[in-house]
Amino acid sequence: MAWSCAAAAWSVPAHDAIGGYLWAWAENQVMAAVKAVPLGQTAGQRMLLALGERIPQFASAAACCPLDATANFLPAFSIASSRHETQYTRLFRS
Repeated sequence: MAWSCAAAAWSVPAHDAIGGYLWAWAENQVMAAVKAVPLGQTAGQRMLLALGERIPQFASAAACCPLDATANFLPAFSIASSRHETQYTRLFRS
């Protein structure tokens, strides 16, 4: 939601905003994988390169997706996420 609001406030074209969001998400996931498994920085960069080449295609598909076909209703995921913060051992510490 914040990403969309910022893109609208800065008059970023929808396709570019979607591509930027997808890149940020992909980078976040790859960096988590680099830290969580013995993947290595070089392999992580290779993954980002491969994903980055496909982001424009994914952004175009997302831009054409009707609003009623999108959803993020994942109650079990939300419950698991809320339980994560009270677990004894955490993977990433901040």
